Amino acid sequence: MRYLLVFLFMFIVHSSASAQIGFGVELGAGFSGIKFAPSTYPIDYTSASTSAIFGGKIGALVDVPLSKHIYFQTGLYVSRKGGARTFSYYANDSFNESVNQTLNIYYGEAPVSIIYKTGMQGKGRVILGIGATPAYIIGGRDQLKDQGAYQGVSINSDGNYKIVSGTTIHGFDIGVNLIAGYELPTGLFFRLYYTAGVNDIGIGSEFDKNRIWGIAAGYIWGKGRNINKEADDLIDKTQP
Repeated sequence: MRYLLVFLFMFIVHSSASAQIGFGVELGAGFSGIKFAPSTYPIDYTSASTSAIFGGKIGALVDVPLSKHIYFQTGLYVSRKGGARTFSYYANDSFNESVNQTLNIYYGEAPVSIIYKTGMQGKGRVILGIGATPAYIIGGRDQLKDQGAYQGVSINSDGNYKIVSGTTIHGFDIGVNLIAGYELPTGLFFRLYYTAGVNDIGIGSEFDKNRIWGIAAGYIWGKGRNINKEADDLIDKTQP
């Protein structure tokens, strides 16, 4: 991820010499879940269900025009993902367990997207985009309740643990993101987003993939972002 950030920085610096780059901020909120597919070996899972938790993101972005309608966007974000799940498994006659777990995972993200914008800059524009979101864990909590029995001894625990990369789940994640929304002439924008993880973050006998969807609002500013406003100002200045 370090090399990706260096590449993005060099790309932005190189593009700034010839393009009217926009800079912005974005805040999103929605619901996150984890696609959970327990393995049947070496543990026999007898049931499994999942539910969503509140998620979201906040960060800064750059908006680089590649043509009249095509833009490249990237940035740095902090996101909250995860999900809740309930599952039980049976290993043998002396070991069975039922678990309720909620994972609140915080990631540092550097999304890269290709954005299509209708119309022309300075007017309201529909925006559509597709891209990828590499991410790495920067924190989080694992709320865990389990009940069961091991060799005739009851298991009953309730804990709230720090998420550890490589122990609780894998630290690196990457997802495909889809974007659809509307950008106002002022630079204010609203958009729906959906990110589906393609990387298995599960440890051991689990197969886990992040899912998050939400709505975001943000603002992009920069030289030449509103050409209509610049034209109006020019007309006002030239009038007697």
